[in-house]
Amino acid sequence: MAGVSLVLFFTVCHRLLETPFWSYNGSRLMSSFALAHGLNYYVLMPPGGPLFSTQYGPIAAIAYLPATLFPSPNSAVLAGSAITVLLCFSAVAFLHFAQCAGGRSYVDALAFLTAGLLMCYLEPLKYSCFNIHADGPGLAFGAVACGALYCGGGKWRAALPVSAVCAVLSVFSKQMFAPVPLALLLYLPVARGRAAAVRYFLWLAAAGGLAAAASMIAVGPQRLYHCTIWMPGHASWVGTSRVVGFITAGRLFIRQSMPVPVLLLACAIYLWASGRPRREDLRALAANRCVPLLLVGIVLLPLSFAGRAKTGGDINSLSFALFFLTCGLTVMLADIARAQSVSTRRLAISVLVATILPLAISEAPLVLDIPAKIRELPQTGQEAARAYLSRHPGEAYFPWFPLSHYYGEHQFRHYMWGIADRLLAGEPVSQADFRAYIPPDPRVIAFASDGTPELYGFDVMKYLPEYRCPVNEPELSGWLVYGKCGARASVQ
Repeated sequence: MAGVSLVLFFTVCHRLLETPFWSYNGSRLMSSFALAHGLNYYVLMPPGGPLFSTQYGPIAAIAYLPATLFPSPNSAVLAGSAITVLLCFSAVAFLHFAQCAGGRSYVDALAFLTAGLLMCYLEPLKYSCFNIHADGPGLAFGAVACGALYCGGGKWRAALPVSAVCAVLSVFSKQMFAPVPLALLLYLPVARGRAAAVRYFLWLAAAGGLAAAASMIAVGPQRLYHCTIWMPGHASWVGTSRVVGFITAGRLFIRQSMPVPVLLLACAIYLWASGRPRREDLRALAANRCVPLLLVGIVLLPLSFAGRAKTGGDINSLSFALFFLTCGLTVMLADIARAQSVSTRRLAISVLVATILPLAISEAPLVLDIPAKIRELPQTGQEAARAYLSRHPGEAYFPWFPLSHYYGEHQFRHYMWGIADRLLAGEPVSQADFRAYIPPDPRVIAFASDGTPELYGFDVMKYLPEYRCPVNEPELSGWLVYGKCGARASVQ
């Protein structure tokens, strides 16, 4: 296990070093930077402020506030990604090592390492557990909400309030986690009785009411409703049929989540074949640590598919369910390994070992690529854009790099996805709205290799009709750069 632990550590380091090379990570920090400067980033209608991707709750912006203290785009993104990793992996450790009725054992460590490597390997989990996004805090708080209910063997007095607060925080990180408190509310009557369920409901109501009141006072009810409810609700679906979209998302989930669903199905068949549970055994069955996790994962499946089927949805939507199903699987195997039957213990440990070894072998070579990643960090697009803006403030607009504008010019500029979000929801953004938060008269409009002028049918260049001529800008070699026709773009 020591060798596997080292592989996991270096794999996490490699995944972290990859994050500054993706422009989305820097742009998703803009809400935190706006919050740090007292700017209300929930814009009701343009031109009320720069447009970022602000369709989620306020908890994510608060969680990533420490990243605003760092001196460069790369360091800020690395700090933000480290926050995501710390939140997600700490939550997974809590799930596996929280005191349970059977006590801790080395099997919990083996199960934790298996879950950790699956988080590094499965694409939906890689997306959400390493990159900067509202997903990370939402998953972490949701996981702690589940784990608190069985911490201390169900005898921890603070379990219900801690779980309720974390469940509410997960919802206020991202609305897609709304089923988390509902699933746990359904779980409690079976596991701990109706009285515990009633107390839990009261804690949920209190925590939810306080969170909602604080958010509305800080942001404003109209702004909060418009950005977090109205806009996501008006986003279009991929294709012409929602049913086809759901089926496509389901097929993608199966392909991207292997081997988790296969192992869960095998465990379910094995346990059912071992003895069909009777009605009076339900409470004993619900006492298992894996039950709240698996229940939340199953309840989140429809929203995971819906998130992927919406225009702009990506594979991170699949992580909402996959994260809880993965942790539920590894926790279940750890609990099965405590069974009195020697053959059952050996089977559970064998499944964990058979899962972890191929993952460790697959990820181990990444350690050799870490020095190269470190050397390449100064070449990230966001650092190149920041350096250019530092030398030529106000002379360029980088639609995909609002973080570079902040560090290079100390200005908040429109982010391309923020404009696209409005247009996809059917909200117009006028020429005046757009021009209000870009440089007054930029000399060039530039796009790196991971960003284009067009996004889901929205062409940012339609707002800049005079910038239609591709130009050669030596300081932005390899970039797609537009300038005014007839103007010389290169700096003399």
